[in-house]
Amino acid sequence: MSLEYKFENRGTVQVRPTGSDKRSPCWYMLLGVLLLLTALAGWLFFSGYMTPANASGGIHAMTLRGKMDEQERLIAQQATTLRELEDKLASAKRGEDVQVAANEELKRKFAAAEADLTVQRGKLALYEEILSPAGLEQGLHLQHFAVKERLVDNDGKKINGMRLYQYHLVLAHIRSGEEVIKGSYSIAISGKQDGKSASVLHKDVTPPGEKANTAFEVKHYQSLEGNLVFPKDFVPESIKVKVTLASGETPERLAKSYDWSSFSNKVSAVVTDSTASITKE
Repeated sequence: MSLEYKFENRGTVQVRPTGSDKRSPCWYMLLGVLLLLTALAGWLFFSGYMTPANASGGIHAMTLRGKMDEQERLIAQQATTLRELEDKLASAKRGEDVQVAANEELKRKFAAAEADLTVQRGKLALYEEILSPAGLEQGLHLQHFAVKERLVDNDGKKINGMRLYQYHLVLAHIRSGEEVIKGSYSIAISGKQDGKSASVLHKDVTPPGEKANTAFEVKHYQSLEGNLVFPKDFVPESIKVKVTLASGETPERLAKSYDWSSFSNKVSAVVTDSTASITKE
């Protein structure tokens, strides 16, 4: 520290530190910076830049810019919530679609199983009759013939707009030896078409893609099945079944006619020999 000497008029000397009556400019600069920072912090706070993103407890921006920032943050939060809800809704919708598809598949399988059960019950009754033929003479017999309307296809799907029927023919061979009888059968359906009498053969009403194979070889008994598709304007009235042996012979018991009304309009109907009329040829 330097000393300053000053001589007074009266011959006295005064000693004092140099610059003791002057203030350093650093203090003014420091004070100015503090004031500037305080003003800047106040402006940032009131403008919303320093307002917390999850402002609570009464802390909110007080200027238009700050309120706009708050609204943007609120919108972003709501958009995130909305996306989460949409994801949950989509997941629930997918689960519902899977359940609906599973229910439809179960319904389809149930319909197919129910139709198959009806068929198997009919076959069981038929086989019981075949295995205990009472009063039948030796030779081949037209043991059973049935027609039923099909409401579902082989996959269990409903049949719409198609008049599809299934026939079931059973031939029984009553014999004492091991002889095998060969031959073929034919089916003819009589009825009305456009108000006029008409007759169609088995091959005329066989579904497209299905071959009408009418040959047979019987040792004990044989079950023969096939499908019939009638035109919309054809009304069946009767159906005739004829079995021809390989020798060309058709015994009286192998040609029978059935009244269509005996089994029409039924999902599953069985017409046995007791309801058939024998046609002589």
